[in-house]
This record gives sequence, C-alpha cells and structure tokens, in this order.
Amino acid sequence: MIIDHTLKIVLLHVPKCAGTSLRQAFLEDGQDRDVVSFFDFEYNPVLHRQVDKAHLPLMDLRHFPEWRFLKRYAVIACIRHPYERLASACREFLRQNSRDTEVQMRTQLPNQEQRLAYLRRLPAAMDAHDLRWVHGFPIHWFTHYGKRAKVQHLIRCSDLAEDLTDLGARLKWPKGLRTKLAAVGAGAGRRQTADLDDLSHDPNLRAMANLLHSNDFRCFGFARSEAYFEDPDLADHVQQCLRLGPSHELPLTNLTPQMRWYYGRSSNRNEPVLQPIRSRRQRR
Repeated sequence: MIIDHTLKIVLLHVPKCAGTSLRQAFLEDGQDRDVVSFFDFEYNPVLHRQVDKAHLPLMDLRHFPEWRFLKRYAVIACIRHPYERLASACREFLRQNSRDTEVQMRTQLPNQEQRLAYLRRLPAAMDAHDLRWVHGFPIHWFTHYGKRAKVQHLIRCSDLAEDLTDLGARLKWPKGLRTKLAAVGAGAGRRQTADLDDLSHDPNLRAMANLLHSNDFRCFGFARSEAYFEDPDLADHVQQCLRLGPSHELPLTNLTPQMRWYYGRSSNRNEPVLQPIRSRRQRR
C-alpha cells in the first residue's frame, strides 16, 4: 500500500495486479512529497498472526491506524482477470518457494505436478489466511471491507495505459507522476518471465478460480468460462471441502455452504452482492 499525503491518495496493492510497478512510480516521483510505503512482513499482535504489509486485505488493514485515510483520501486499486491473476499467483508462489524454483520460474511455467500441488493447498491456505499464499487471495479481499467497497477508482490491467492516463488527468496529478505512470502502462518495470497464457487456460486452475474467486467475476464484471476439475484427486478434495456435514468432520470451515454444529444449530455461508466501487454517499 502507498499513501501519498500530499496528493491525498491511497493506492491499495492488490497482489499480481501491476502493484509493484505502480508502487515504484509513486515512490520515485514522490521524493519531495509526503509518501508512505507499507512493505515487508511483521507479526501483528492484534490479529495474532504474520501479515504481509505490502498486500493487506482490508479485514487486516482495518486494525491499522492508517485505515482512517481510506475515508479521507482518493482510494485507488488495480485489478486483473481472475484467470490471469491466479496463474501469476501460482508462479509467484513457486518463485518465492525455493532458490531452485525461483530460477525455474524465470524461463518456465509451473509443471503439471507443481500446478496441482498449489491448487490443492490454496483452499486451506485461504481458510487460514496464510500470508505465504496472499497472491492467490480474492481481489475483493483487498478492495472491500465486508460488503462495503472502499475503492473509488479502479484501474484494469487489461487497459492499464489508458486507465492510468485517464485517472491522472481527472485527478490532476503532477506531470512527473503521470509521465512515470505512462511508462508503467507501456510496460516499464515488468520482469521478463515465461508467458502465462498456457497456465491461465489450465482447466483445473480455471475451475479453482471460478470457485474461490467467484465474487470477483460478479463484482468486477470479468468474463467467466465453464471449467471442471480434470484431476480426480483435486476434484475429490474440492468436493470434500464443499460437502455438508458435522462441523468437526469437515476439512475446512469456509467453503462448506453450511456448518452443522454438534448442539443442533447451523450457520450458512452467504456471499454478499458487491458493488465494484464506493458510492459517493458512502461515508464509512
């Protein structure tokens, strides 16, 4: 996350959505402004777990004093199609996993075994809010607090150059910042890595995105394709996560449509209908 107090801007860093390049542009141009960069990892004593300060879901950011600036400043986030983003998240996980896989990811895509291993573990990692998997968390975790959108301006990776130019003009950003953002839109700062097209078309990955990121498709208007789990072990694992049953017999708590507690009560999983950006009347 970047907070530019001079320009009254908050840039929420959605993982795998050009955030690193945008962050760098704001920092380089803002050397003479009051710009704060959230970065690195720390143990949070309120949440009682490790957090990645660069990529803070809003449920986590709510416990930081900087939360107040989401109400006072213009809040911006960049978003990306869930299939492309989950493919990039899979590669990023392996890039950070070990030295050997980091070297591999520079020129190759994750192989089938690596893809399936990643997808099998992602639901449980989301269930536990494990920051090592933060790049695969849904977009709306970084743009919405519950059902309330906190972002006023969305930039799309598919239209990055055009959206950055338009937003810079509308918000009257300094010429230097607009020049640096134009360079980001033209591709400056992107690492040269293996193309993600094949991975983003993997049916198992698409099926997992359809399941775990379903609200991102609906909220942000991304096109969704029918996809099915072709790997039988992965398909069985997902079915186990989705089944109904006694609470203590379920492998996860957050994917089942209904938790049935031992004393006879149950609680349902209800996905709220989300609006993509904050309305003008919304104050909180």
